[in-house]
Amino acid sequence: MVKDFFWWLFKENIVINLIYREFFTLFFSKKQAQYNLEQDDVISKEYIIEHYKNKQPRWAIKGYSSGTTNTPLTVYRSIPSIFLEEYIVKSYLKYIGVPLRPNIVILRGDNIKTTAQKFWIKMPFSQRLIMSSYHISEQTALAYFKALEQYKPHIIFAYPSSITLLAKYAQKLNWKPSWNLSGVLTSSENFSATNQKIVRTIFGQVYDHYGQAERVAVLQQCKQGNYHVRNDYSYVEFLVDEHGTKIVGTNLHNKSMPLKRYDTHDYIEGLNSEGSCICGNKSDYVKRILGRDDDYIILNDGRQIGRLDTAFKGVNGLIECQLEQTRLTELIVRYVPTLNANTSNLQLTIKQNLTQKLGNDINILFEQVNEVPRTKAGKFKSVIRSKAVSNA
Repeated sequence: MVKDFFWWLFKENIVINLIYREFFTLFFSKKQAQYNLEQDDVISKEYIIEHYKNKQPRWAIKGYSSGTTNTPLTVYRSIPSIFLEEYIVKSYLKYIGVPLRPNIVILRGDNIKTTAQKFWIKMPFSQRLIMSSYHISEQTALAYFKALEQYKPHIIFAYPSSITLLAKYAQKLNWKPSWNLSGVLTSSENFSATNQKIVRTIFGQVYDHYGQAERVAVLQQCKQGNYHVRNDYSYVEFLVDEHGTKIVGTNLHNKSMPLKRYDTHDYIEGLNSEGSCICGNKSDYVKRILGRDDDYIILNDGRQIGRLDTAFKGVNGLIECQLEQTRLTELIVRYVPTLNANTSNLQLTIKQNLTQKLGNDINILFEQVNEVPRTKAGKFKSVIRSKAVSNA
């Protein structure tokens, strides 16, 4: 309750929203100068791990990420960079048409206390309705829809996998929102055109936000479906290597962790640098963002649980990790520990985190390896399933 009060006080009230939407643009929306960075080396996650392993910048806010390789990473954010992040999201909500004091539904993997018929909680101050993404099934879908009808959100914040699953059950039940819903705002996972179409069929407009914990690049989807670079956020380059065209970013407002030419390891398709999108936005845009193909785990009751990287955030002694579901009741955790890691404690922590999300009906096994195998294209896949499980 205390946390939600401060959330409402500093992040989600009509005055704060007005300030971010209408006044913060004076600080951040100036067109960024063109940077000549060709002489600087491209850096990666290993640079952050090595450079900041023994120091925490003063007045910095600490955050964690596991990224697309499930490699735990501690990041630091300055106060101005936190303001910038809020401005980027709230100005996007303005573009979407969300009112200053919106009703918001969160469907993003939060662990909440649930009952047999209630899989959500309404926050007392911010008035956000936080729904569990771990209990969506054919048996519970109708309860979710009734809760949405009662709350009538203006916007739904969701993981793509969660909202897609809910949309599929809505199709089966012939259900659609009966109120004025501005749309669905998704992030953190790859969102295929096929799944976006399914979600649009039910919930209307879909807006996908691409960013990362390192905060070096933001691309946001316009109403035409193109991902536009937010030039008021960072300086973004698209560099070609043997795997395709990748996103490389330089942050501009985070003095606690300045990163120049940071390799996100995410790739794109359909780059357009001519500013010719019919939506009117003149910034560079891409058609598709690759590199976030998180798969999902299928449980015995038919539920599909995606975005499991949160089980590895802040876990000490872990280099990288991959989940492989070989049967409906069996999950292999393939992991690479640090040199002096206590593997018993490491396995126990991971098992507890996964059990909290998946329940006790799936047997979790561990396989320690020197390196998690990559695909032929050199990409990491954090969750894989056998064909037998997929066809079950």
